[in-house]
Amino acid sequence: MRHAEMSSPVETSQLRVALLSDSDIQRANLKSLLEKTGMQVVENHVLSAETIRRLSVEDADVLLVDLDDAVEHDRDFFDELFESPLPTLFNDANSTRMYAAQVGGDWGRNLARKLNDMVGESVEKVVEAAVLQVSGRRKPGADQVSAAEPLKQKSLQPVIADEDSDAAGYLAEAEHLETLKRQALVLASKEADASNKAAPKSKTRTGISARNVWVIGASIGGPQMVKRFLAAIKSDMPVAFVLAQHIGSNFVSLLAKQLDQITRLKVMVATDGHLLRHNEVVVAPTSERVTIDAEGYIRLKPMEFKSIYTPSIDTVMTDISMRYGSRTSTIVFSGMGNDGVRGAQLIASRGGKVWAQDAGSCVVSSMPDSSRRAGIVSFSGEPEQLAGHISKYFETHTK
Repeated sequence: MRHAEMSSPVETSQLRVALLSDSDIQRANLKSLLEKTGMQVVENHVLSAETIRRLSVEDADVLLVDLDDAVEHDRDFFDELFESPLPTLFNDANSTRMYAAQVGGDWGRNLARKLNDMVGESVEKVVEAAVLQVSGRRKPGADQVSAAEPLKQKSLQPVIADEDSDAAGYLAEAEHLETLKRQALVLASKEADASNKAAPKSKTRTGISARNVWVIGASIGGPQMVKRFLAAIKSDMPVAFVLAQHIGSNFVSLLAKQLDQITRLKVMVATDGHLLRHNEVVVAPTSERVTIDAEGYIRLKPMEFKSIYTPSIDTVMTDISMRYGSRTSTIVFSGMGNDGVRGAQLIASRGGKVWAQDAGSCVVSSMPDSSRRAGIVSFSGEPEQLAGHISKYFETHTK
């Protein structure tokens, strides 16, 4: 594609994003990244319960919330966040400050794709074209977008009617259908939430400790991917999960509460003295190690050394593997960096399974890619495929 061709505007169905962050700099950075991919930032405010309360499907298509661990928020803020009718994606404030998020276009492209996926409309080629226009260069091996092959997608941009008197009517009908689609998505989301809340949680006999433990490792993009994975698990399995998600300490309990609302499994923050049982998901804290004693009870221990990641996925994997041996397995989800590789290598060496999210469905695929490069991943797939695979595994491998 010639430079002159890249300078022409790309028509796209603009996704309307409501952007909330307590940092003026963060809002400016994220706004720039989103607009470079052809998205429309319709709201740009600080995080507050009042702002979230007034947002509706008429105002925006999706809500992007930039969370900073250094900022405290009251209960009203989180209550309004849970009740928001808009699909919500969380962004780790620290991640967007990294140099990698500001160059090359990858970060903005992946973020845009995930926002589009959340509202049921994929415009990946359009996003790619927009990123190429901004960057003025392409990566080796990237998909080619030819000016001779017009992009095929719906557009909500104004239509010039010329002499066609029906054009205005067609446009009005299209906009009406788009509104109905957004409302239907919100209704379906609410119905799914109500169904999940009403569904009974999996029951495990009191006093019986878990015999099999799978560690879930995730970082940037992880909460949404883990949510999809847990929501897709439909049957009881003889396994307990320990989730090690890179996240600020103030948001560990919020993450557990969110996940508990969408899955039939019981999700909770790890507490000292809790008996780990099958069909449970325990979220690791950021400042303490999660260990399991000989009777199966959680024992939280102080960190012996500081890690640049909190919690350290390597540490969680290692502690669980040393306790359960071949009955420990792991799934590595979306994330930047290589945290979890050493822990996964230990799990594999002791006879456990190592699975990973496929690169195409990740927000950032560095973590699962690192495990794949280490040659220890035996299965890769999207979150729903991973959920189906683990169910089938335990149908044929009961321990």
